[in-house]
Amino acid sequence: MYKKIEKLLVANRGEIAIRIFRACKEVGISTVAIYSKEDMGGLHRQRADESYLVGKDLGPIEAYLDIEGIIKLAKEKNVDAIHPGYGFLSENIEFAKRCREEGIIFVGPESRHLEMFGNKTRARETAIAAGLPVIPGTDGAIKDLSEAKSFAESHGYPVMIKAVSGGGGKGMRIVNNGDEIADAYQRAKSEAKTSFGDDRIYVEKYVANPKHIEVQILGDMHGNVIHLFERDCSIQRRHQKVVEVAPSFNLSESMRQRLADASIQLMENVSYLNAGTVEFLVAGDDFYFIEVNPRIQVEHTITELVTGIDIVKTQIKIAEGLEMFSDEVGVPKQEDIRLLGYAIQGRVTSEDPLNDFAPDSGRIIGYQSPGGTGVRLDGGGAFTGAEITPYYDSLLVKISTFALQPRWAIEKMERALTEMKINGMKSNIKFLQNIVSHPRLVEGDYDTSFITEYPELFEFVPSRDRGNKLLKYIANISVNGFPGVSDGPKPIFEKREIPRIKGYHQTIALQSGDTMGQTLEIPAHTKPSFKHILDKQGPKAVADAVLKEKNVLLTDTTLRDAHQSVLTTRMRTNDMLKIAPFMNETMRDYFSLEMWGGATFDVAYNFLKESPWDRLEKLRLAIPDIPFQMLLRASNAVGYQNYPDNVVKQFIATSAREGIDVFRIFDSLNWLESMKLPIELALETGKFVEGTICYTGDISNPKRSEVYTLDYYVELAKQIESLGVHSLAIKDMSGVLKPEAAYQLISALKSEIKVPLHLHTHDTSSNGLLTYSRAIDAGVDIVDTANQALAGQNSQPSDNSLYYGRQGTQREVLLNPVANDLSADYWKETRKYYKSFETDLTSAWTQVYEYEMPGGQYSNLRMQAKSMGLGERYHEVLAMYRRVNFLFGDIVKVTPSSKVVGDMALFMVQNDLDEESVIEKGMTLDFPQSVVSFFKGEIGQPAGGMNKALQKAVLKDEVAYTDRPGKHMADYNFDEAREIISQRIHGEIDEKLLLSYALYPKVFKDFLDFVAETGLVDMLDSPTFFYGMRPHETLAIDLEPGKTMLIELTSIGSVKENGTRTVFFNLNGMSHFVVVQDLNAKVTVATKQKADLQNPQHVAAQMPGTVFAIEVKVGDQVKQNDVLIITEAMKMETAIRAPKDGIIKAIHCSTQEIVAGGDLLVELD
Repeated sequence: MYKKIEKLLVANRGEIAIRIFRACKEVGISTVAIYSKEDMGGLHRQRADESYLVGKDLGPIEAYLDIEGIIKLAKEKNVDAIHPGYGFLSENIEFAKRCREEGIIFVGPESRHLEMFGNKTRARETAIAAGLPVIPGTDGAIKDLSEAKSFAESHGYPVMIKAVSGGGGKGMRIVNNGDEIADAYQRAKSEAKTSFGDDRIYVEKYVANPKHIEVQILGDMHGNVIHLFERDCSIQRRHQKVVEVAPSFNLSESMRQRLADASIQLMENVSYLNAGTVEFLVAGDDFYFIEVNPRIQVEHTITELVTGIDIVKTQIKIAEGLEMFSDEVGVPKQEDIRLLGYAIQGRVTSEDPLNDFAPDSGRIIGYQSPGGTGVRLDGGGAFTGAEITPYYDSLLVKISTFALQPRWAIEKMERALTEMKINGMKSNIKFLQNIVSHPRLVEGDYDTSFITEYPELFEFVPSRDRGNKLLKYIANISVNGFPGVSDGPKPIFEKREIPRIKGYHQTIALQSGDTMGQTLEIPAHTKPSFKHILDKQGPKAVADAVLKEKNVLLTDTTLRDAHQSVLTTRMRTNDMLKIAPFMNETMRDYFSLEMWGGATFDVAYNFLKESPWDRLEKLRLAIPDIPFQMLLRASNAVGYQNYPDNVVKQFIATSAREGIDVFRIFDSLNWLESMKLPIELALETGKFVEGTICYTGDISNPKRSEVYTLDYYVELAKQIESLGVHSLAIKDMSGVLKPEAAYQLISALKSEIKVPLHLHTHDTSSNGLLTYSRAIDAGVDIVDTANQALAGQNSQPSDNSLYYGRQGTQREVLLNPVANDLSADYWKETRKYYKSFETDLTSAWTQVYEYEMPGGQYSNLRMQAKSMGLGERYHEVLAMYRRVNFLFGDIVKVTPSSKVVGDMALFMVQNDLDEESVIEKGMTLDFPQSVVSFFKGEIGQPAGGMNKALQKAVLKDEVAYTDRPGKHMADYNFDEAREIISQRIHGEIDEKLLLSYALYPKVFKDFLDFVAETGLVDMLDSPTFFYGMRPHETLAIDLEPGKTMLIELTSIGSVKENGTRTVFFNLNGMSHFVVVQDLNAKVTVATKQKADLQNPQHVAAQMPGTVFAIEVKVGDQVKQNDVLIITEAMKMETAIRAPKDGIIKAIHCSTQEIVAGGDLLVELD
């Protein structure tokens, strides 16, 4: 009997609700949506003509299962029909009955069909009665675990435990052996109860590796039953379909017909009504009935594409009583239904395939959908700003593609997935891309084990999401500022002029803080640079060329030690690269550029959030014609401790391969034994090796020291030269080498040493130029200088100042003063970006001759003193620094030995100790670790020997080394490091990454965690990196050639009660936003503690969700892999297990509590 539907309510949510609303709109039916209080922001309620809250006092799932509440609402709103969609109440017999009792059309099968097929055991019986083959299984629902075990023992493992009700892969567990059955039984029952309100389960024999084929059926009230061919749903995980195709790509015509005939046979036998699917497992030439889904299916879209039949509209028309073949419905008769082509559906979900498909929840901060010919989208709630909750299915959008050939449909799907962008949360897009590009897909040669059989499907690098990660960083800095940078609004900097060479093309991004500066014309280069000589003739030829040069040569330190001294090593690679091409063309007369090593490593990773290896690679490309020099702390490499020999060896070899040309190798105590191995290893690379003496004391004052005499330095120099080095450096880290002492020292060395001499000093006392000039008079070959914008103070003397100071003498300086002046304009403006990190030494500090403190340490030590509450007593710390030096036996003070002296000075002032009391009380004191390491001999042996009394007090009963510590250290386990890093990095792990972890494990892991959270930020300009952005400021960032990102910060929201602010952006013209915790805000609501990922005692939530059950209590003894907590997210339960044996110290959650990924759940003891 025909009854026109005027108003239809969809008892569902999300994608399927929107799909039904669209069908209703096309046929002129008004629509009603329902939503839970958790679904207030759901898109489906906006797509209906009316929408109403249901289950006000119920949970997020229970609200959609509230039969009486939904029926009551439908009656109040004069609804003619209810469409249940899929899931929720779609297979609930009681719901269908209540609809019909109230005179409401139920758009679906009759109640008897739901009784037959909604219950899987009844479905089996119905199929058997219709003559269809079935898989062996229990006779109906089982009563308890013992029945499951009994069936498994009689039929053999594996078996499948399945929910009697529902579908969609919920309440299903494969059991491979008896050890798994109890847990699988409990999880299946619990999941079935949560998903369907029915915890009954049954057991059947598990058929391994079949194809999963389903046939789409339509039946009307006039006795007509037709099929719309099959869909291949074999690509699954956790029994949930991931990718479906229609029709099956490699099903034989005979099997296709057999499955269709069996489906019609079954459905005609029961006079089936409306839409449904008959599902089979196909293994070879055999097939088995598994179930009927008496409802619309998620994947119905691809059948619509390949047949041209609108299944949802047909459902509605059938429910009105129309015959399928009537003109009003327009479905062709069976013999006239044709396959028009091939279609694929990919389900884009908020799941992380690399974390066992853990569902993610949160807010989508950026969304771009695909389109074009042959692409269909069915979305339910994915859009910019959408809040994806943990309560419902993880489906975000279905992408369906259609073409005349399977390959073409696949190509369209590959393109569509490439166009799809979802930012702000995890998705399976990359995983789907791997599936659809797999050769087995187009062949159709796959089964239900496809995902587990091909682990390469999981081999992908997660989306870099560079734009949104950068926004996250910018938003945080804009709200909270950068550590160490003064508070206040972002300064307005003048445009920075980048000098250029005539004929050299250089581009500057729009909206950047730079502009093209003056163009310099330089003559063509006629003589080879030292880099060219090194590469073509080797290091000996370089040394010979240096010795032949009449004038003095320079090493420029602007790219390393200069900014280390005056800006505490804060210079970013981005600022170096802008002027690097100009330096390459104008500084080829220089011996080298010191640009790497020393403090570069830890500061780059820890503070600047960039890779020192990337700095080396990028600068090498930009400056190919000048030797790169690094500072190597002997067995300390670029760290503050001794490292195993294999680490030092690998580091030197890798550094040479990546672009280092000159190794300046020193030991912080001038201990020759420590220098021998690094020098030997560096010589093996074929690069230029510079042995180094660290200068301390005062050879011009015989009373200063009986150890550090002229004879001491000459003898040490001869010993270093005998190791085969190509040059000898005198490293005056503290700037205490006085002019006449320099003349004496260089004169003496020149008479004894055959290799070139290279002098390094600091201009702390403002005597640097005098020192260099006297050293040049004495015959020094190379000196270290810096560009005048970063010279002086506790940096190196100015290059141009030395140039002009030596004019008219027999030995002048080789450089281009005009080019250096242009560079200085660039560096002066750049230096303003780093104002917050400027050295405290703004004038000459002649007290350096008394304290003998390295230039860069003065500011660092002061910051340490302030952090320890000793800022007002810094003058005492300085005085104690000098006293500690003599207490230690008058040692060379260069990193790391200078750090030891500084740490001890702070320790003694803080504890009001002097030279006597520190020894008297020493056995009861806990000394700084650096001091313990020093007295243990871990950084070497001082020239004057150890203070034995103090050594005993510091070490207590520990035994000190008297030989090279590396001899006592086992080789570093790079394989173990690779395993650890692989947990944080997707892709190749090379020697550079392994070395970074070996040298600075915690710093490097923290850097990797930072990159995972905010991406690589090295492409940001420094004002934005340090100060963030102002409202309405626009920024252009060149990501790579041909890809420029345009960012505008539009506004910063007010503080919310949880202490967060929303920062709004336009990213390439599209609206985005980032939620940031305002660290200065007063929080009025409690926030959940996060687990410390470095703490093995912390157990974290692996994904967002709800705490379903807590299986332990405080004080319980647990074993590794014991279940602690069960969480439920998107109708999937996950067991959180103990990572190790231990005792439950604390539980930080309660049942039904909502948790986010990373929240601390349990603490172990």
